[in-house]
Amino acid sequence: MDATDRVIRGLYVLAAEEDWGRFRALGLERVCREVGASAAAWLTQDPDPMHAGEFTAWPSEVTVSAHQLQTLMLKDDAELTLNAAASPPGTRQGAALRYAHPDSRLISRMAFWFGSPRAVGPEELRRLAAHLVEAGTLALKHFILSDERLSRWGRSNRGTAAMVDGRGTVYAASRGFRELVGGEFGDLGFDKLPFDLPGELSGENSSFTRGTLRLRAVKADDVRLLIYARKAQPLDGLSPREQEIARALSTGKTFKSVARQCGIATSTVANHASRIYRKLGIYRREELFEMIRAASGSRARPRPSGDVVA
Repeated sequence: MDATDRVIRGLYVLAAEEDWGRFRALGLERVCREVGASAAAWLTQDPDPMHAGEFTAWPSEVTVSAHQLQTLMLKDDAELTLNAAASPPGTRQGAALRYAHPDSRLISRMAFWFGSPRAVGPEELRRLAAHLVEAGTLALKHFILSDERLSRWGRSNRGTAAMVDGRGTVYAASRGFRELVGGEFGDLGFDKLPFDLPGELSGENSSFTRGTLRLRAVKADDVRLLIYARKAQPLDGLSPREQEIARALSTGKTFKSVARQCGIATSTVANHASRIYRKLGIYRREELFEMIRAASGSRARPRPSGDVVA
């Protein structure tokens, strides 16, 4: 295994071990050290240049902007030589590359600048850059899958996940997300969400519906959103407090126990229970349990509480 192969292998190991938010800077640094670059910049974005995309520079204080990369006339699999005028202080000429992500709308633009003669040729630089992009995508997928595992371990309201930008361009998506959303809209191979995001996503967390799906958008960074998708459930029509109480009642807890858990009066729990049953169109706690069990896949049976809902 030669030095370049070891660096490539190390990039994928780094993608599996590091948080996706740190991988880009760490991976870019590794590639720079291998090719003898003293500075580099990496921009990933939707083809529409009006969208900010994700920009990473190494070292972090390097005086290069995302706009400078956007304006370079780059072609796939072709290296563009950058002269000293287009290079950061202290560097000579540089090289810029464009890489189209497979099965995606995303485009990565990279520039490397050298303070001394470069250590690798154009073909090897393109190879390293391509693996850096693919390892970055893998790091993001690892993050999404680990987040879904947490969902399966108890955060049942989250569902399957994807990372997208504000235009709906998909940066990474789990297989479950593609199957669920693709099955709903008839396209499993989408690289852009097959529905529009809400015009204004309120705060850090916004829920909305599309077709039979319940979706939730959570801000991941300044550019991207985590989108969680699941099938709509009957409890979605309840307020957050009513959902909390409904789940507690479905485990067999008494009104008094739920009141203690929620820090409210027993009579308030009884009033909530009446509204919950009315909204759901049910009359007995066993029906509430079956409804929640069907949505979560639980097989446990509730203990009878003895409470009566008026």
